[in-house]
Amino acid sequence: MSYELTSIPSYSIESLKATHPQDAREFDLFRFAYFANNIDHLRLPHRHYFYSFLLITGGKGSHDIDFRRYELKANRLFLIAPGQVHAWNELQDVQGFVLFFTDSFVALSKGRKIMANWPLFKIQQPCFLDLTSNETRHWIEEFEFMETEVKAPDDFSRDAIFYAIGTLLVRATRLYVSSSQKQTSAQDLLFLFQELIELHFEKIRTPKDYAVMLHVTPNYLNAICKKRSGKPAGELIRQRVLLEAKRLLAHTQLTVAEIAYQLNFDDNSYFGRFFKKYTGLTPERFRTSQQDISP
Repeated sequence: MSYELTSIPSYSIESLKATHPQDAREFDLFRFAYFANNIDHLRLPHRHYFYSFLLITGGKGSHDIDFRRYELKANRLFLIAPGQVHAWNELQDVQGFVLFFTDSFVALSKGRKIMANWPLFKIQQPCFLDLTSNETRHWIEEFEFMETEVKAPDDFSRDAIFYAIGTLLVRATRLYVSSSQKQTSAQDLLFLFQELIELHFEKIRTPKDYAVMLHVTPNYLNAICKKRSGKPAGELIRQRVLLEAKRLLAHTQLTVAEIAYQLNFDDNSYFGRFFKKYTGLTPERFRTSQQDISP
């Protein structure tokens, strides 16, 4: 990498590619062909502070999200959560829609953040859905409706867009639910556990501590995680820590010692042993491997 970073670039909606960059924004909508112009800065790994729906209706290309490369193709819907590290690669006449929205915009009442209540945008879930042609048509209609509201706003446009995004969240949730078993209280517990990991993984590493926060026993939490995700609770925590370590090693020039400190390891050597145990590579070797495959 030829650029020097001590943190991964992070963008708000208005700083990414907004219609009115001087204004703070809670949502924005683009045709993909327009969005793809002048995005060289987004070809480097970066994060967002907001949620994204990306609907591909034509063309081809690829998109890297947290160390995996995903193909862009018609009828594919991407769900990008805040904090995920991603970068655009080649884009060949890609068509579709890009919708950005913040947690505060979809809140039902002041101060209430409801995105955590949706079984979507979870780091352990697939980040895309392949839609039928009929389902894609429904999504296009909603995007075109919002586009009309954005182009000719009135006093009711914000509410109209709010309800349209709610409709899309419901559609996406039903698609996820229909492709898996019926949601249960056990699944709800797993979602809550995943939310707590996302909030506390840098400092809290033991299933016992999370079990206390969830008001269940460690054995019960572990059993639910194994049943619903196929992985024990401790592994879900480790995976999140390792993902953040990989992000910082691959996309910043923080030293290994600085990364160990940021992730709350007692010392650099312990971090190195932890990383190698679960990845098979030392932190330095992993960083070199990512530099070798960088564009």
